[in-house]
Amino acid sequence: MEKLTRCFVSVLLLSAVLSSGLTVEKFFGEGRTLVLRPNFSGEKINTVIWKLNRNLVAEWVEKINDLTYYDVFVNRTTLDKETGTLEIRKMSSADSGEYRVEINNKVLPESYNVKVIKEVTQPVVVLQPLICTSAFKECTLLCEGNTEGAEPVIYSWKMGDREWMDGEKIRTITNDKETTQRDKTFSCQMKNPISEKQSDTIENIFFKSGVAGSVSVDLLVLVLAAVFCAGF
Repeated sequence: MEKLTRCFVSVLLLSAVLSSGLTVEKFFGEGRTLVLRPNFSGEKINTVIWKLNRNLVAEWVEKINDLTYYDVFVNRTTLDKETGTLEIRKMSSADSGEYRVEINNKVLPESYNVKVIKEVTQPVVVLQPLICTSAFKECTLLCEGNTEGAEPVIYSWKMGDREWMDGEKIRTITNDKETTQRDKTFSCQMKNPISEKQSDTIENIFFKSGVAGSVSVDLLVLVLAAVFCAGF
């Protein structure tokens, strides 16, 4: 009896999840064209209604209503009556929100959470404090750029010739040969779901030319010594 009860509860939970539908998050750039393709097949379409939040975007009812576009979507929207696909041109932040579609008098479980954002600007690496010199023990690097309307933004850093590494907007650099002195330059990158841009490089005030090559020289000496000893 207990197993049967657990099974029944599991079925109810699964049913609730399925009936709640799926929300697809879509980030989109200002001025671009949004295309939403509903997951619908198997029968002929005779009615389509698209809504943004609770407001009508486009509506068509075969033999009753002609294809109609509403408010700000007039003259920049196209609805495919055969597939239910919605296309909106020249997107702006005002077009952000939840899009839902009703086909053949049934609201599809899938919705689209559309967020219209701006591209990131080219960042600039700023050294702080501005008076930081090679005599300091540590300083900070700031990846500076205008992110208003461009969120979410991910920051990455490139230290010398090393690979890009995800990080924070602010990065601490230490006057230490194991971490910073071997990197000649620094640069940063800002990236969001629709764009990415890199800064110009700046010189590393902690850089010491002998540090980068010292490891390879020591290794070369060890190799030559091993080869020399092997000859005896």
